[in-house]
Amino acid sequence: MLNSKKIIPLLLVGAFVLLLLAGYFLWWPKEQEFGNKKKELEAKDQEIKGKQDYLSELNSFSEKLSQYQAEISKINDALPSEPSAAALFNYIEKASSENGLILESIDVSQLYASQEQKVESSEEKIQKMPFSVSLTGSYSSFKNFLSALYLNSRMINVRSISFSSPAEEDKLFNFNLELEAQYFKP
Repeated sequence: MLNSKKIIPLLLVGAFVLLLLAGYFLWWPKEQEFGNKKKELEAKDQEIKGKQDYLSELNSFSEKLSQYQAEISKINDALPSEPSAAALFNYIEKASSENGLILESIDVSQLYASQEQKVESSEEKIQKMPFSVSLTGSYSSFKNFLSALYLNSRMINVRSISFSSPAEEDKLFNFNLELEAQYFKP
């Protein structure tokens, strides 16, 4: 029989082995799960920190852009996102009368022909709006009108100019211009 002096060390060894087994099967998986959760939390913290840095960088860019608001509005005026033919023709009429020219006609038939081509070439961001203008007036008035077109913030290109000599009694030229306004297609 086993005496009590031998049983106590065996019980202690058995309790120690049971404690080790319980630690291995109960505590160790929880420790691994805790370590994994800690790594996930650190990764999420890094992701949040990266997003906060990105947002602060965007805010600084926004503040820098707000300093150039006047220049940005000039670009928006030069290349509007919507092609407003009425506003453009109103400007042409106003500029011609301010410079002493008589606006005879505005021909937009080229505009409708170019819209069919736009469908085919829709990948271009800057679209063109062609039209023709017939004016009557003196050469100096016409020169001032062209200066007004080029000084305008809206991008209007003169593609061609043709004119006829004045009649003997009125000394007014007839000018035919092919113009092209541009707009930005977002």
